[in-house]
Amino acid sequence: MSNAAVRMKPNKSVTRRKAAPAVQPRKPRSARPPDVPVANDGDSGGLGVLARKARRLRAAAGMTLQELSARSGVSQSALSKIENGQLSPTYEKILALSKGLGVDVAELFSDSGAGAPVGRRGVTLKGLGVVHSSPQYDYEILCPDVSSKQFLPLLATVKARSVQDFPSLPRHEGEEFVYVVRGEITLHSEFYEPLKLAEGDCCYFDSSMKHGLVSAGRQDAVVLWVCSKNVTLKGRQTP
Repeated sequence: MSNAAVRMKPNKSVTRRKAAPAVQPRKPRSARPPDVPVANDGDSGGLGVLARKARRLRAAAGMTLQELSARSGVSQSALSKIENGQLSPTYEKILALSKGLGVDVAELFSDSGAGAPVGRRGVTLKGLGVVHSSPQYDYEILCPDVSSKQFLPLLATVKARSVQDFPSLPRHEGEEFVYVVRGEITLHSEFYEPLKLAEGDCCYFDSSMKHGLVSAGRQDAVVLWVCSKNVTLKGRQTP
């Protein structure tokens, strides 16, 4: 028997691990449409008030959804979603709805009945206004308990950052006043160059021009926004 050392051959069979599958990146969420569908939460915030009041006013007027759609220009589908708290409409659709129902915009956000014709007063404590949101703005409607007002006061946070954030710049009857409370904005309006306004600046303009506000600073700007009643104001005639 040989005295030579016996060498063992190494075992070449090695179990290989399978490579982990590549992680697919998540697709970015698409931008919200002009009118934002929301969860059915008809009792929360300004959306709940709007839903209840729209149903109540339409019922009081004895109108069907089809009739209100014809009067307001808002589709029956959108009206049904608004009345059920499933759609947060733009300000322009709210204006159209108020015209179709024959009421002020402010009345759509007030659960109270018609107020006294004279000697009225409305008070909104800080942060307690009725809130309504659109893709471009967050509105806090001030003194909504006063009905049949001649103008609509709003505290608005400007979320839009470009005119591209608007499907199209809105226009409607009336006049508007904007005062910058915080931050910087750019007012885009028909017939005029874009106007930059900083804290403490203000502007008064005709609502029949296409118009829109965008924030121009690092943070969303806050403005006091006053809109006239949604009819054309006429000066008093002297006899």
